Amino acid sequence: LSSSCGTSRNFPHFQMAAPTLSFESFRRARATVEDFARSYFPLHRVPVDAFLNFMDVLYFVEASLYEADERNEASVEARPDGSIRSRESLSAQLGSTCRQTLEDCAHREPAWMAMVDLLKARGLLDSNVRRLLEDGLEYWALERRLCAAPLEASVAEAQRALSLKSFDYRVLNRLMYQLRGAPYDEPMIACMHEAELLVEIEDDLKDYGKDVARNSFNIYRVYAREYRERAAEEMAAFIAQIEERYLKFRAAAMDEGLLAAHIARNEEQSSAGPAMAPSTGRWEIPVPILDEEPLRRLSAGVARVPLLFVPPGSTCGVGSEEVPSARCNRLHE
Repeated sequence: LSSSCGTSRNFPHFQMAAPTLSFESFRRARATVEDFARSYFPLHRVPVDAFLNFMDVLYFVEASLYEADERNEASVEARPDGSIRSRESLSAQLGSTCRQTLEDCAHREPAWMAMVDLLKARGLLDSNVRRLLEDGLEYWALERRLCAAPLEASVAEAQRALSLKSFDYRVLNRLMYQLRGAPYDEPMIACMHEAELLVEIEDDLKDYGKDVARNSFNIYRVYAREYRERAAEEMAAFIAQIEERYLKFRAAAMDEGLLAAHIARNEEQSSAGPAMAPSTGRWEIPVPILDEEPLRRLSAGVARVPLLFVPPGSTCGVGSEEVPSARCNRLHE
């Protein structure tokens, strides 16, 4: 693989014995890899139009992870009434929520085995990539438990799941450094870890009503059950802690040019609050649903989940200059 943006590397020939990936996995991987290229390539100082130089490895790895993820999602399905339907899959074969190794499932799951073999053959499976892939196994095991009993999750379990969820982006990012022949930029990696947490929280807040209706795991559902009327306040405080770390790591990792490119991409997506997107980003934390069953009954008869109420409030949060405290329902107006 050769690119004017990085060091050329000659990889040994790799041949799969049989097809391992579905079209659906490739279709789902497409949007993720595109977002990765547009969001992370500038931080590698690589133009987005150099994507074809890296496409084969990035696309194959992400599609393999989606293939394994589909099997994990099929293993435990939470019905609206709270009962559980189990299906045999990769995750059912693993069967445990303890920390798994790559070898624990490589021989059981063709797509996972093919991905691991590819990374080994190309010298890309270092200790960091291995750890992140094992983070993925831990996340899927935890996800099974949380989806099977979403209202029994602790705040600590929900936060752990959140911290693991973006493991695929972290794998792709580490692989990009290797494909470029560049050393890992640990300050940048630490910064993007915090950014990924903020994006995952934003997704859960936007999907809160849908996840209540579907009885699916959502970190804000856990906060609503644990903190009741104080859920929005506690979530705002949690977000503010992550934003503070993000800004600290960003200051250490990015020069003026990288920061401008990063902020521009965030603004393009109105991304995850004012710390990441000062002009367009804002946090909207819904009023917690203290009795979920009426919403589920109402949602069962309509095509769309009813809109949830987000109360007006003061501007606050790390990204705001008006109020220093993040403890309010609207972090940014």
